[in-house]
Amino acid sequence: MNPLELRKHFLNEIRPDLSFQLLFDHLPGVLFFAKDLDGRLLAANRALLDLYGYQNEEDFWGVTDFELLPRSLAEKFRQDDLHVAESGEPMLEIVEVFISRQGIPAWFLTNKIPIFSKEGKTIGVMGTIQDYDQQRELLPADSDISPALNFIGANFNREIPIPRLAEKCGLSVRQFERKFKEYLKTPPQQYIIKMRVHAACDELRSSKKPIADIATDLGFYDQAAFSRQFRKHMGMTPMYYRKEYR
Repeated sequence: MNPLELRKHFLNEIRPDLSFQLLFDHLPGVLFFAKDLDGRLLAANRALLDLYGYQNEEDFWGVTDFELLPRSLAEKFRQDDLHVAESGEPMLEIVEVFISRQGIPAWFLTNKIPIFSKEGKTIGVMGTIQDYDQQRELLPADSDISPALNFIGANFNREIPIPRLAEKCGLSVRQFERKFKEYLKTPPQQYIIKMRVHAACDELRSSKKPIADIATDLGFYDQAAFSRQFRKHMGMTPMYYRKEYR
């Protein structure tokens, strides 16, 4: 079955009350996707096609994350998809990175839910992806954690004790960590690391600075710690990223 026939069959199998394809191009600021149980992309809105650089949507149907992303990232997304499909339960508000074809990283907030057939069987996974930075921008200027976000933005390349951030917000450490995760869907320490990794990507693409210097300049203990965190979030080593996208 070719990708177009596969897509038609997939959409025909979906429960009629889940005609989500009607919403594809009417979700401003939201990327939409649907995959079958083999991880093949068989539905998406125009915004997602543009993210991956596909002008002709027919060329997109049937591709998998392994053809679009670094292998370790694709493996992580595949594991999440299988968990949703096998458990029948959604995974909501996952903070994860995507990489453009130019190597520019962007953080997104992903939601995944199972797709059921007319007979009630799980036949795939669908989800939405939103710009993670918009989550921060939605916070009111006088939010409890705004002082901490401002401080992190100016000092993320330095050691930032969480108690100090809590103190700036007039909260206990426990209150601060709870509110931070509630608003930004990730713990404060992980948020700081994400900012460092994002800044590292800029340095790796635009400068010839040694990786060890980038690591220490951005607040990592050493190159090994930096490489470990970079690989965890980007799905590749700093060296590979530099060779691929510089």
